[in-house]
Amino acid sequence: MENKDIIDEIIFTGKVLYKEGLVNSHAGNISVRDGDYIYITKTGKMLGFLDRDDIVKVPVFEESVYDKIASSELIVHRAIYKNSDYKAIIHAHPVYATALTFFLEEKFSPIDNEGKLFINDVPIIDVINASGSEELANRLVKELKKSKKNIFLIKKHGSFVFSNSLNYALKLTSDLEFCGKIYYLVKFKDL
Repeated sequence: MENKDIIDEIIFTGKVLYKEGLVNSHAGNISVRDGDYIYITKTGKMLGFLDRDDIVKVPVFEESVYDKIASSELIVHRAIYKNSDYKAIIHAHPVYATALTFFLEEKFSPIDNEGKLFINDVPIIDVINASGSEELANRLVKELKKSKKNIFLIKKHGSFVFSNSLNYALKLTSDLEFCGKIYYLVKFKDL
């Protein structure tokens, strides 16, 4: 049986991510864990215009026939859920925060007060195959366990935010981009 509240929350979150410019038309993905299942956006769907049919339910601990229509980042979402207690994941492509990964190496440290309060240092992960790969899944799990962080930037790719609430994951994703924009405008104002 489907959880209507989770599906509605994913649809709402997709609209906000798109409206805020945190994803482009067909990028990014959202998932919520519900017991031993994951509700996740389907591959290639427009997050700003999701409907109920754009979200698929797959098991956490085993593969299913629905995996092939789930987001191409399903491998990453599954790995995080298997190795943490988080209940929600947002993978976005925030422009300013992602742009900073071209210049920064190991971490992004916000310079604004809210960033220092809510975001703090954000690890930057550099992998060869950054999109929906086992390499990225393994590296994120390793860094999650090592750093105890729940916000990561993937070099030249985007962000992953994990939380126990989809709304809070959305807040952190939005905060990350806001902090990235401030950092970029202050540090690179003369370019």
